[in-house]
Amino acid sequence: MKKLCTADQMHHMDQTAMYGKYKIAPVVLMENAGHAVVEKAKDLIISWHNKRVIVFCGKGNNGGDGFVIARHILAEGARVFVYVLGKDASYSTEANYHLQTLYAMAEEGSCVIENYAEGNEDNQQLHQRLKETDIIVDAIVGTGFHGQLHNPATFLVRCINDAAKNGKIKVIAVDIPTGVNTDTGEISGNGEEHTGEPIYADMTVTFGALKRGMQFYPGKKCCGSIVWDPIGMPVSLLRNREQNAAYLLETADIERVLCSRAPDSHKGTHGTIAVVSGSRDMIGAPLMTCRGAMRAGAGKIFLRVPEQTASYCIGKLPEIMVRGIGSGSEFSENDVFQILEEAKKWTVIAIGPGMGKNSKTKTFIQEVIRNTTCPIVIDADALNLIHSEKEFISPYGKRIIMTPHLAEFSRLSGVSIAEVKKDVIEAAKHFVHEWNVTLVLKGAPTVIVSSDAQTVYVNPTGNAGMAAGGMGDVLTGMIAAFAAHDGMPDLCAAACSGVFIHGAAGDYCYNKYGPYGYSPCEVADAIPRVIKALEIAGDTASEDRNLFGMMESI
Repeated sequence: MKKLCTADQMHHMDQTAMYGKYKIAPVVLMENAGHAVVEKAKDLIISWHNKRVIVFCGKGNNGGDGFVIARHILAEGARVFVYVLGKDASYSTEANYHLQTLYAMAEEGSCVIENYAEGNEDNQQLHQRLKETDIIVDAIVGTGFHGQLHNPATFLVRCINDAAKNGKIKVIAVDIPTGVNTDTGEISGNGEEHTGEPIYADMTVTFGALKRGMQFYPGKKCCGSIVWDPIGMPVSLLRNREQNAAYLLETADIERVLCSRAPDSHKGTHGTIAVVSGSRDMIGAPLMTCRGAMRAGAGKIFLRVPEQTASYCIGKLPEIMVRGIGSGSEFSENDVFQILEEAKKWTVIAIGPGMGKNSKTKTFIQEVIRNTTCPIVIDADALNLIHSEKEFISPYGKRIIMTPHLAEFSRLSGVSIAEVKKDVIEAAKHFVHEWNVTLVLKGAPTVIVSSDAQTVYVNPTGNAGMAAGGMGDVLTGMIAAFAAHDGMPDLCAAACSGVFIHGAAGDYCYNKYGPYGYSPCEVADAIPRVIKALEIAGDTASEDRNLFGMMESI
């Protein structure tokens, strides 16, 4: 997994590398960063030779990286225009060092350097150069940005976005696009008209560690393709576990926790999953939950639905064992005894999809939680029914996984969706501190938080085509099955496995069927293909594992 750092964590990493025990000269790290952009960008532009390039260099060290970039692409045969937004004396020692070297090289005539301070803009010349350029390098504002851009950055960003909107000009951002909050993904102006908008890049080359804001919308939309380079940072710093830890899940992480089955295993080895869900009006949801559990490898699956619903479920999935509970169309407290008698043999319970919102069902859910000892995955209607029951849930939280989408999370937490989106990671961690559960906060991207609230995982798989009813029901069944998987270390690992594989199955369907229109059942049916690809990836020596490519080869 790769660390997702805040601006403060990156600053601490930089300071330790430069002034701690490693004593890496700041000018060297800046040189490495600039050179990394020049090399990584070739994946997008192929070659710098004979390209017309404009490099916009801000007042901080991000601008210093831009000076290095300009020097290297000049050496590779580009025609370079450099706009310097600060005064020479205002730059750090290392940035000014690279600027003076660039001044010396500019005498050769293929590099033009303009001092662009607010108030003396030559807008006509700038617009003409933007029309004639091939590539724009954004080194205006780096990881320290928050709030709102101001002139001259506001004006320059608007000019850059206007010039590049037809797609003919490629925009490369240095470390993070100008106007994107490193910690949260918020953007300058919050996307409102007539405000200082952020840069919309085709590629972002980021240094040392990935930044949290790059993974969350709207900031993620500004980044284009994201390419990472360690720029010579010590390995111990790159791998050091942060106190406020957040990580981007990778294929290798899921390989490690999703152990292969023992050849002498049997159905009892792989867990007995009980899906306790449904109501007369919503029979599809629990069936999709069962399908997710089945495709994720559950040994046995019991579906327990209200009695008036059972006849509609029997035979729909011949692999599952259906039984009606009680006598009504929804669960009530009178039905708890029947569930508890069976629950002694269950490995994991999935509860919630399609249960309805009857207050009697709320009591039923509470009694199931109170009187069982196995892990429970809570989703959908069950989340809405217990939204005010933090004090009740908290003592049982260590064996509970909650899987809300944003609207459900808002009801549970009492925080508006808009406020949650301002900092999803912190909102999720605060919730887990209070509820004491393992949390799967579904969204773009989905965030998983361990029940001790110490570690956050961000999932990179999945796509907008999965925004359809029933996808969450499949995920609930998958997580329940993985929680029972032989060798699974804990509930957080099960949640991460379910979310990652669910998204990867959606990505497979995207490529097979199209950008949307595929069904939750088709996603569920792609799960074994993903698991097979993970096994192949585990046998692959290369660190560059293309999971979808492996799925296609099966």
